[in-house]
Amino acid sequence: MTLMLNDPAPPAGTEVGRTPESAVAPPAEPRTREPRTAAAPHRDQAIDLIRFGCLVVVVILHSMMSAAVLGPDGRVAPTVALSTTAGFAAASWFFQVMPLFFIIGGYAGITGWRRTRARGGIWTDYLRARLRRLAVPTAVLVVIAGIGLSAAADMGVSSELIAEASRRIGQPLWFLAVYLGLSSLVPVAVHFHERAPRRSLAVLAGVVIAVDVLSGTTRIAGLGYLNFVVVWPLIQQLGFFFADASDRPISRPAVWTALAAALGLLGGLVAAGVYSPNMLVNLNPPTGALVLLGVAQLCVLHLFHARLNQVLNVDQLSAESTMVPGEAPAALAEAAPSSRILTAQFWARVIAWGNSYGMQVYLWHMSVVIVLIGALGWLAQTVVGFPTRILLDLPTGTVAEFILPEIESGWWWATRLPWLLAVMGLSALVAMAAERIPFPSEQRLAAVGRSLSALVRAVLPQGFPVQAFSSRARAIVAVGAATMGIAIALLVGIAPMIWTVVAAGLLMGSLILSAGLTPLRQPAGR
Repeated sequence: MTLMLNDPAPPAGTEVGRTPESAVAPPAEPRTREPRTAAAPHRDQAIDLIRFGCLVVVVILHSMMSAAVLGPDGRVAPTVALSTTAGFAAASWFFQVMPLFFIIGGYAGITGWRRTRARGGIWTDYLRARLRRLAVPTAVLVVIAGIGLSAAADMGVSSELIAEASRRIGQPLWFLAVYLGLSSLVPVAVHFHERAPRRSLAVLAGVVIAVDVLSGTTRIAGLGYLNFVVVWPLIQQLGFFFADASDRPISRPAVWTALAAALGLLGGLVAAGVYSPNMLVNLNPPTGALVLLGVAQLCVLHLFHARLNQVLNVDQLSAESTMVPGEAPAALAEAAPSSRILTAQFWARVIAWGNSYGMQVYLWHMSVVIVLIGALGWLAQTVVGFPTRILLDLPTGTVAEFILPEIESGWWWATRLPWLLAVMGLSALVAMAAERIPFPSEQRLAAVGRSLSALVRAVLPQGFPVQAFSSRARAIVAVGAATMGIAIALLVGIAPMIWTVVAAGLLMGSLILSAGLTPLRQPAGR
């Protein structure tokens, strides 16, 4: 599984950087009679909170499923927990939040693009900031984690553990690769959505069904992976419909009916054996089960979105607190909403923190998990190597199992809450530290790009035909380079060091190319 972000371009006068403060629910402009052409800023607190909540769910799930045991030979063996636990498949219907995350991404994408378009911007304007917000933190992760794994290898850590750590660190990156591709195609997807919304949805749904049918009947390995390029765009389109639905009322009975129908159809297909009851299995490769789950999540989002915004709207609650209805004492009138105001202010701080550091938490949490597991493994190995009876009247094996308990044993379950608190607390600290790592500004990267271009022209023979790329062509190459860099870190890994250099080089190349794209009139930042 993983969330960030297809957020809108920041308002004029703000800094375009990797700090995702602007990576909140896209500011949407006051709607007019033509909602599909206007756009405008408004901070949707409910969307921001749900998006950050999705990231937290992913971090908790990854942390709970990551474990290690001490083998008979004394070696630390990483393993996956919970996947065979009774009830895990049923619980996956609740914690599989990736469809909801892509729905929110679709909502953010369409409103952000409409806003850019309303300001006279073009595709490259829309793409530039989004590419930077995704590529910069990923490049920082790749470089630092690659250096860390290289140092661990020099210290004698086995190549098997290094490879496993590299794989686990890259585990969340699949989401970024897909999200980057969808973000770059938002203007195209919105074009088809605005011209023929139902037809666009039907075509994508038809392809998903066809791939699922062919994959299930032919049993050809890998055929289901074609759905990577269909399922997520289809779920993104659901986010487009959610954005449009904010302009027109939809009866709650109709939404409840759609929710029941989606869950009923999904349950029937699972019972018939078409799809796995485990929604994590349906994630890789993605299947139509995720689409149906996404429809259900969309319905729940629509049902509770307005109410959640009311609870989170500090300004509205503060205004209500000054109103004294009838002849009721002012103290009673203000006391009623005062606790709600405090609650809204608390969640506003949570949302602001999540907007600023949520992406970093998502990227770094597996590195934190790996370091913690490595530290516990080293401690368990150290205990096994010493006569602990001198210190404790316990055999060394018992002490080692105390440190690395047997998976799903009573002690393992008892230690999960401290484990989660440690992972999330350290991930938060690392996220805040990573966000403060200096990175070249867009102006500096653009200057590097101009210097490299001048160098190439100087090296080439005089009279050699050199044709400048258009902004659109540079944007396409930038997206391709960033996607390749992420794909290398995901599929090949960042160990040995050469792959760190290649992945980071592609990401930096994409940033240099995108920095040279014509920006909107606003200062560039980190």
